[in-house]
Amino acid sequence: MAAAALRGCAAVVNCAGPFLRLGAPVVRAAIAAGADYLDISGEQPYIKRIFDDFAVAAERAGVRVVPMVNDGGFLADLIAGLAAAGAGDGEVEDVVIAHRAVGGGMSRGSGRSALANRDVFTSGLAYGDGEWRADVPAARTEVVFPGDAEPSPVARLTMPEIATVPRHVRARRVEGVTDAALVAWIAALTPDLVEGLPERPSDESRRGGRLALVAEATGKHGRVRGVVEGGDTYAVTAVVAAEAARRLAGSGAAPGVLAPSQAFDAAAFLDGLRPYGVRWSVGEPG
Repeated sequence: MAAAALRGCAAVVNCAGPFLRLGAPVVRAAIAAGADYLDISGEQPYIKRIFDDFAVAAERAGVRVVPMVNDGGFLADLIAGLAAAGAGDGEVEDVVIAHRAVGGGMSRGSGRSALANRDVFTSGLAYGDGEWRADVPAARTEVVFPGDAEPSPVARLTMPEIATVPRHVRARRVEGVTDAALVAWIAALTPDLVEGLPERPSDESRRGGRLALVAEATGKHGRVRGVVEGGDTYAVTAVVAAEAARRLAGSGAAPGVLAPSQAFDAAAFLDGLRPYGVRWSVGEPG
């Protein structure tokens, strides 16, 4: 992508995936044009690659690069940072982040990204003992999600925020899990199934969507649980991306590639989403 196309832009929000294949040229062009860059990717390998490959260039150019401004990893990064601060002043033994998305449907584009990343979704990186590793065994097999009386089975999944949380939380271990049923669904994806998905989910399907994110951090102050809940995941992503671009333009965040919690005040950002049906809390597990 030519940098000339982005000249004069304060910020670029990239919404075109799969990002592993399409994202890096847009990052490169935004940096060359002197524009802040954001994207809605949920692809862990891509997000880590952006930190590895573009941190120095972004800092030298004086621009901010914030991948993963979406309904999942972005909000998970923010709530994980707040839970860790409560559990151990930012230095904790472990952080476990659990995702649940119910209903809402899936677009063909999201399906293509899931299919493109299927092989790494269940074999990607966790964080353990100071490095990102693929051989960290799952420690959590069940989680009590908001509104449930009983725990639900969860399985290890390559969650995007694992590439960002250790950059601002000192933890021995950071792990991402999700509903076991979702892991099984991703494993069963085929090109025919993906191409049979609608270009966009119906309004009725989207209105029935619900998301829940749980971050539990264990440190010297005990275990602290952070929760984020919302509705239509596509609508939440749109609001998060627009709000992140607006706030980034007026912020004093340092240049470079940044995790959400490095670019924004986590509590203030989450509070700003309340008018859009996003609720959050941090406290001891019930």
